[in-house]
Amino acid sequence: MGAPLLSIAMPTRNRARLFERALGSVIGAAATVADEVEVTVSDGSDDDATDHVVERLLAGWPGGYRYVHNRPMLPLVDNMNRAAELASGAWVMQLDDDDYLLPGAGAAMIDAIRRVGPDEQVLMFGAQIVDADGVVRREQRFRRERYLKPRLALRRLLRDSSFVREPMVVVRRSALEREGRFDPTAGGVTDTDMWVRLFSRYGVRCLPRSTCAYTIHQAAATSGMWTPDTIRALTRVFDQAVTAGVASERAVRRWQATYLHQFILAGAYRRLCVRRRDEAREVLRLFDLPEVRHLGIALKWLPVRAAFTAVTIGTHQA
Repeated sequence: MGAPLLSIAMPTRNRARLFERALGSVIGAAATVADEVEVTVSDGSDDDATDHVVERLLAGWPGGYRYVHNRPMLPLVDNMNRAAELASGAWVMQLDDDDYLLPGAGAAMIDAIRRVGPDEQVLMFGAQIVDADGVVRREQRFRRERYLKPRLALRRLLRDSSFVREPMVVVRRSALEREGRFDPTAGGVTDTDMWVRLFSRYGVRCLPRSTCAYTIHQAAATSGMWTPDTIRALTRVFDQAVTAGVASERAVRRWQATYLHQFILAGAYRRLCVRRRDEAREVLRLFDLPEVRHLGIALKWLPVRAAFTAVTIGTHQA
């Protein structure tokens, strides 16, 4: 068998049950195109539970697969990169162990890859946003197929902190290698940092088909992102966007104000949903950071900010 068209890179650590769901979804979603799809797994678990899942589920898998158990374990971003480094496919997507593919996703991705022009490097599909029980809360899907040139792609990305969910993106492996993989120094925003680098150079083709489920839950790696360190890391990402020169600094800073308002309010909303008003108030205090204050008010989000502030008034600091 020759090199696959698509490698699905799966970093995981100590979540064998979730990983089994994710890997099972890949096998089901890619059943009709298995000879074109490779699975790569970088495992940082403390035990062999995930190893056993791989052996059991992929024993009869007609596509290729590569599995490594990293001991000692790799840090989160290095584990992500290791899963991608194992890939031999022309295109790569990353599927975290708490997310999963939807039925028919494999064929949809392979079809898009076959149709794309040789100069395009990044594809993005839609996603179902689900909770920890797999209940669909909403769907984030494009209404029509459209290629966004670098400036417009960057504008969409940097004005909307929810525009890209990691498993929605499929990248040509050569482009991923040119960009140097995910940057461990970017901290919790390493994926946003990567999308800025890719979108500002190549743009993105958006496709009107949902291929994955993106899980929002308290145990997710992103649940602890709302900190001053993350705001500083995001500021560096926007500085990088300015340096890329695709858009003016004035435009990028306007986008930054909108992005950070949405990002902070999303963190407060998650905590309000689980009735942690003290924690929501602490998240809202991120608006007081100099990196946020000097950008000014994002009028679009002002009513939401006012409402959340009112809800948290009178709570005790954590």
